[in-house]
Amino acid sequence: MKKRKGVVLFVTLMMILLLMGIVSVFLNKTKESKDKITTIFAMTQTNAIMYSTIGYLNKIELDEEALDFASKMTLPINFGESNLLIGIKSDNRLLNINSFVRSCIKDNIVSDKFIYYLQKHKLRDPNLFLDLLKDTIDKDTNNRSGIQSEIVLTYPTFRNSRIYNRSHLDMIIEYYYEQTNDRAIYNVPFDKLFSYYNGSIDLNFISLELMEFLFDDLNANTIAQIANKSGVYGELKNVPFDEYYRKKVKKGIMGQHFTTKTSSLDVKLTLVYMSQFKSHITFKYDMRSKKIYNYEIVDVSLE
Repeated sequence: MKKRKGVVLFVTLMMILLLMGIVSVFLNKTKESKDKITTIFAMTQTNAIMYSTIGYLNKIELDEEALDFASKMTLPINFGESNLLIGIKSDNRLLNINSFVRSCIKDNIVSDKFIYYLQKHKLRDPNLFLDLLKDTIDKDTNNRSGIQSEIVLTYPTFRNSRIYNRSHLDMIIEYYYEQTNDRAIYNVPFDKLFSYYNGSIDLNFISLELMEFLFDDLNANTIAQIANKSGVYGELKNVPFDEYYRKKVKKGIMGQHFTTKTSSLDVKLTLVYMSQFKSHITFKYDMRSKKIYNYEIVDVSLE
C-alpha cells in the first residue's frame, strides 16, 4: 500500500511540475505580446507551449503502475483564469490497423470476423468497406469488387501502402459513404479498435471492445476480468488465459502480438487561456527514445 501511494504521489508531483512549466512559459510569452488574440496567434502560442512540454515530459519516468494510475483520470490544473487538462493513455492498447488488414488479406477467417463485426454495427456493405481497406494496404492498381472499390482511381493523390492515421482512415470512411450513402459507417467505434503504428497490444490497457473482437470465443467472464482488471500484470504469463489461448497469444492473433510493457503513450491536452481561446493538442510519445511524433493541433477556437 505504501509503495502504491508513493507511485501515485510521484506521478502527481511530476505532472504538476510539467504543467506548471508549460503554463509559466505560456503566460510569459503572452505578457510579452500586445497583439490582438487571433487564431494564428493562438496556434503560435500553443506550439511554443508544446516545445517546452517536450523537455518537461522527458524528465518523467513512468513505470506500468504509474501509467495505470495516470490513464484512469484526466488531470485538471487551474492557474487563475487559465486551465489545462492532460490525459495520458497507452498507445499500445489498440490493434494496429495495418497489420490487421494484412492479416485479412491472407486469412479469410479474419476477414469474416471483421465483416461480422461491421454487420453488428448495421453496415450495409461491409465487404466493400473491407475492400477499400485492403486496396489501401496492398498498393494494388486493380479494383477488387468493381470500380467503386479503388479510391485512387477517383483521388489520384490518395496514399496507398498503409493507413497512416485517423485522418487517412476518415478519407476511406468518407469515400465509402459517397458510394453507399450508408450513415452507419459513422457509428462504428474504430477508435476503440485501431491504432496506426504500435507494434503490439498491451494487455494491461486493452479495452473491453477490443477484447470481445479479438477473443470472441473466449469465456465472457475472462474477457471482462482482463479488460476491467485493476493494477498491472507485470508479465504475460500472469494474464488469466487457459493453455489454449496462452499458445495463441504467444503466436499472435489477427496479425498482432501481445505484451505487458508500454512503449508508446497517447497524450491529449486541452488548453484554455483566460476565456480567450481553447486549444486541443494530441501527440504520441515514445517512452524509449523520449521523442514526440504525430503531433497535431486538432482545433483552436476563439472564445
